[in-house]
Amino acid sequence: MNLAAEEQALKIAIIGGGISGLAAAYTIQETSRAKNLKAGVFLIEADNRLGGKIRTEQVDGYTIEGGPDCFLRQKPWAAQLAGKIGLQSDLIGTNDEQRKTYVVNKGSLVPLPDGVMLIIPTRIMPFALSPLISIPGKIRMGLDLLIPSFKGERDECIGDFVRRRLGKEALEKIAEPLLSGIHVSDPEKQSLLATFPRFRALEQNHGSLIQGMLKERKLAASKKPVSGNGPTSLFLSLRHGLSQMVNKLESSLNDIHLLRGQRVTRLERHPQGGFRISLSGQAPLDVDAVILAIPAYEASNLIEGFAPQIAAQLDHIRYVSTATVTMAFQKSDIRHPFSGFGFVIPSKENRDISACTWTSIKFNHRAPEDTILLRCFIGGPGKEEMVSLTDDELIVVVRRELKALMGLDAEPILTRIYRWEKANPQYDVEHLTLVKHIFDLCQEVPGLYLTGSAYEGVGIPDCIRQGQQTAEKLLASLPEMKTEINL
Repeated sequence: MNLAAEEQALKIAIIGGGISGLAAAYTIQETSRAKNLKAGVFLIEADNRLGGKIRTEQVDGYTIEGGPDCFLRQKPWAAQLAGKIGLQSDLIGTNDEQRKTYVVNKGSLVPLPDGVMLIIPTRIMPFALSPLISIPGKIRMGLDLLIPSFKGERDECIGDFVRRRLGKEALEKIAEPLLSGIHVSDPEKQSLLATFPRFRALEQNHGSLIQGMLKERKLAASKKPVSGNGPTSLFLSLRHGLSQMVNKLESSLNDIHLLRGQRVTRLERHPQGGFRISLSGQAPLDVDAVILAIPAYEASNLIEGFAPQIAAQLDHIRYVSTATVTMAFQKSDIRHPFSGFGFVIPSKENRDISACTWTSIKFNHRAPEDTILLRCFIGGPGKEEMVSLTDDELIVVVRRELKALMGLDAEPILTRIYRWEKANPQYDVEHLTLVKHIFDLCQEVPGLYLTGSAYEGVGIPDCIRQGQQTAEKLLASLPEMKTEINL
């Protein structure tokens, strides 16, 4: 786009180059091309790299994910975007023939019973024979078939919901470790409606979780599988890691001004409309609209001067810190071979790690054939101080836990540590009400938009969807401006 034309175009700034910001930028670019719109778009990222929490490192034949390692196929937005940018053939699924998850119970790895879907048992015999849940606990879970369903629309925390439907033991041994692994949240604060609304729908539509899940599985089994659309496993990734999507998006943004390594030091609103963005490394930018694709607390700091009510509400969204420690081992050094996708740890076990993914078993293309790659998770609610340990201290912690839980005391041949400080938004009870209030307030500040993991979904597909929808909303909400600049 030449500078003369750009002077007459709508100017948009996207602050934050994570996957939400990238999705917004790509959507604006493609919409502008399709409709022959004129828009000068600036994607501003404080770091020197794009991608946010998506960070893949390629080392000596290993593909190491510092942040998320996969996304849900059932939420289509990530796979669809991968297809649009030419990555359809690089989508890979999990090795489902080795699919097994373990739960630490009294210091030992116990298989999660076959047929447990998220937290809901759907096969009688594997569940009945499993040593994970006591006999009284199994009876209590079975009462889900008899307990009346919840009436009304009030939100509740995951802890209260699971205790009500399935009992305390199911919460402690299944729901808490599995669900907190997805949202890194405390079940006593975590919103049911904001994180797992499907559970409420199953309860209200079918009378019980077990009945609802059985009916849904039967319905899914009756449908003919669609062929030729790539992997069909529940979780998907990319052959060369999730940064492959970030890199391809970045190279596709030919009409976007990418400003890496530029921290926004101030955001001001012009009295006549529009915004001025002060940057750490170049002259200020004057734009007509701005999308804040950054953590809620950073957005609050930027807008406090001209939108104090919104800033105050954004401050209600809490964040917690985590870290991942990835280690590689020679298979010949492992005395007790294992298979599966890894294990989760209930908080009542009082361990120093919360979960471990057996990465090179879960996915192909992750490690040389004669080695195995593992990734351990540290920190989260109640254990954030662990993230502040030194690298050497974290390595000692992880090796101690792997030895205690897996009998793995071999020397790692590779170690990588990634810290994510205040990077995990917490969807507390009534989170959706809070977000609606924030978005309603934003309508009083024309040209200001919020998007990203703080609001309506933390996973990669949801972040992509939010970025896309925010971009579409921005373009659709400025018809008078489009007319003035002849878009």
